[in-house]
Amino acid sequence: MSHEIELKFQINQEDIANFQAFLNQWASSDELEFSSLSKKQRTFSTLSLANSYYDTADNYLRNHHCGLRLRSTENNQTKQYEMTLKRDSHAIAGLHERAEYNVDLSQPQLDLSLFPAQVFPKACDITTLQQNLKPLFTTNFTRQVWLISFANSEIEVALDQGEITSNGQTIPIQEVELEIKHGNKHDLLNFANELSRFHLHLFSQSKAARGYRLLNNQKLSPTEFELTQQSSLFDIIKYWQKNEEYALSIDNLDFYKRVLDQVNHQLMNKADKFNPELTQWQMALSAINTIKTFAFSEINTTLKLMLIAQIDNAVENK
Repeated sequence: MSHEIELKFQINQEDIANFQAFLNQWASSDELEFSSLSKKQRTFSTLSLANSYYDTADNYLRNHHCGLRLRSTENNQTKQYEMTLKRDSHAIAGLHERAEYNVDLSQPQLDLSLFPAQVFPKACDITTLQQNLKPLFTTNFTRQVWLISFANSEIEVALDQGEITSNGQTIPIQEVELEIKHGNKHDLLNFANELSRFHLHLFSQSKAARGYRLLNNQKLSPTEFELTQQSSLFDIIKYWQKNEEYALSIDNLDFYKRVLDQVNHQLMNKADKFNPELTQWQMALSAINTIKTFAFSEINTTLKLMLIAQIDNAVENK
């Protein structure tokens, strides 16, 4: 079992080449510096990943906060198979944490008995669950990976490009994931700040969540509650993130501006009024022309990352 901690972002097509060049240069520098100390390869060939997600007809796994995936990975004409169960997900905007259980397979066929029994919900009949599983949707994409040394951590950066398919429909995958391999969240968030220059947009939706939504023909919806003076920083960034993603999906600039006005009003009460990231973000509010330009902007992402770090520090210091 591993404890997965990662940041998810969307990336624009026009920023991918510069993003790749930056990471290639960083990884090459790491390769020269660490080649005598470690045999770990800092850059990898592009992988082809084919994934099928499974659940029962009544969504037993999803209702118990679990996700089950069968993955085929192809690299240099070799194929590897892996079965993964993820559970107990916790997210702050694009920062995702969850328990992850992986089992290597000799063939692409699920066998739940290979997982430790404790990974499943209490009172789960594994044999019955296995019999009732069915494939729901697929995610197929190419992945380019870099292993980056930053401060006291090693961070895996993955660029994924492909699509999610269900019910004869597809939606694109064009995202970046930053995962801690060794180290801490402080370094992860600081390295994400380094990459924010490439207009990365924090993204709260996992591939599985989007797959379920496509399966059920569900559209994104706005957050129902309104922010108040009693709203915590966690509430504020959750409201901001979900409604920003909704605004992007419907391209409603007036709605987006109302959301940001509420966020700004509450941040004035919760955050350091003299913080330079907040000041720059507030100055940029008056010049918003399109939702996507602002949502993907460096200052928007930088401020969110700063607030996530504040929330995480407050949790750790309790």
